[in-house]
Amino acid sequence: MALTRDEFVTEICDTVGKRVSASSISGASLETRVRNYLNWAQKRIARFYSFHELNVLTETPKTVSGIKRYPFSAGTSNFGLTRPKDISSIRLIDGAYSRKITRWSTRKFDTKYPYPAQYSGGRPSIYMRDGDNIEFFKIPDAAYTLYIRYPQWATDFSSGTQSSDLLNKDQLIITTGIFETYFALEEYSDAKIWYAKFLGQLRDAVRSTGDIDWEPQADPQGDEEYTSGEPWIDPYGGVSDPLYGYTE
Repeated sequence: MALTRDEFVTEICDTVGKRVSASSISGASLETRVRNYLNWAQKRIARFYSFHELNVLTETPKTVSGIKRYPFSAGTSNFGLTRPKDISSIRLIDGAYSRKITRWSTRKFDTKYPYPAQYSGGRPSIYMRDGDNIEFFKIPDAAYTLYIRYPQWATDFSSGTQSSDLLNKDQLIITTGIFETYFALEEYSDAKIWYAKFLGQLRDAVRSTGDIDWEPQADPQGDEEYTSGEPWIDPYGGVSDPLYGYTE
C-alpha cells in the first residue's frame, strides 16, 4: 500500500529527530516545510529519469491551419498536456499519410528555415521545442490529428491523504525527502550520507525499469575510410582517392 503525504511527513520528521510541530525562526512548522521538500524530492527524481508510470499518450491535439506555434498547456491553440516534462514523440495521424514527425534542435531549425512562412503550408514533417511550445514545419495547412507521447512531472502533494504518482518508490521518496530536509536545515554531514543513499536507491529504481525493444548498437572499429598517400593500394576506393572513379 502506498504511503500518504502525512505518513511521508511523519517518517521524515522522525528520521531527522524533530517534532512535526517544530517551528523555524519564521514561525513555519517543520510539517509545512517538509511538504515542500516532498514536492522537491519528486521533481529531483523525475529530472533524473522518466519512469513508465509518468509516461503518457494523448490522441486529441489537432493543428490549426496557418498556425505554426502551439503551447503545451495554456494559451491559444494549446495542446492541453498535463504537467509535461518534455516531448518523446509526435505522430501525425492522417490515414495513409500518417507519419512520425522528426524533432530538430532550434539551432538546426533556424539555420535551415530562418523564415518558415515563406514556404507553402502542408503536412508537417519537422517539429522543435521552444520553451513550453512546439513549432512545426511545414506550417500546417489543415487540422491534423496528433498522437503525442510525453513524460510528466509527478503531481505535487496537496492533501494529507494523497499518495505519489511514482509507483513502488515510497522508500526512494522518503530518502530523497530526508536529504532535502537535512540540506535545508544546513545539517550537511547528515545530508551527505542521505544523498549517497538516495543515489543508490535511484540507480536501483532505474535498473528495475525494463525496455524490451532496446537493442545495442555497436560502433565500427576504427575508420571505415582513409586517405592513402598511394591511392592504388587504398582498398576502400574512397572519394578522397585521386584515382576514385578512374577506368581505363
